Amino acid sequence: MEQLSILVKSMEKKEIRKKVLDIRNRIPAEIRRQKSMEITDRVCKMSCFLRASSILIYRNFRSEVETGMLIEAGWEMGKEVFCPRVEGKEMEFYRVKIWEDFESGAYGIREPKAECPVFESQSDDKVLIVLPGAVFDKKRHRIGYGGGFYDRYLEQHPQMQTLAVCFEEQVMEEVPFALHDIRPAIIVTDQKCYE
Repeated sequence: MEQLSILVKSMEKKEIRKKVLDIRNRIPAEIRRQKSMEITDRVCKMSCFLRASSILIYRNFRSEVETGMLIEAGWEMGKEVFCPRVEGKEMEFYRVKIWEDFESGAYGIREPKAECPVFESQSDDKVLIVLPGAVFDKKRHRIGYGGGFYDRYLEQHPQMQTLAVCFEEQVMEEVPFALHDIRPAIIVTDQKCYE
């Protein structure tokens, strides 16, 4: 019975993910850019961002919130910025200092070059990881893209500060979740923060 329940939740997540990504994909590019700037402004004023010495952040892909502005803000504020690189089922973060440190990687996403320095665990309270996601709810549950990369990574770094960015259109009242799913501490949208 539990296996059936897990299967139903998985199917529900898949359907919800598809529906919300369709909505996100229909937001015009210029509106997405404006919303991304609003999200960047919010995040850059947050104590968790200001306090962090290292920022682990993904490069946006397709219609996601544009994270390039946050990456640049991190560089300008003297923070160490790390972005993910996927190899098989594993994800590691590599330090990037300039845009030329990136190359085309898994799934066509821009990733750090393999020769960039790998993130070494440090005091987790000085590290902020910015999570991607397809769908979120008002209680901070998250539906990712189905690969489980961030859930696995954060299992190894449970004390790391977490923040997710998304458009308000990606936030639902409630989404299905499992107990092991990682919830970001804060979700920042173009309209508000969910804590």
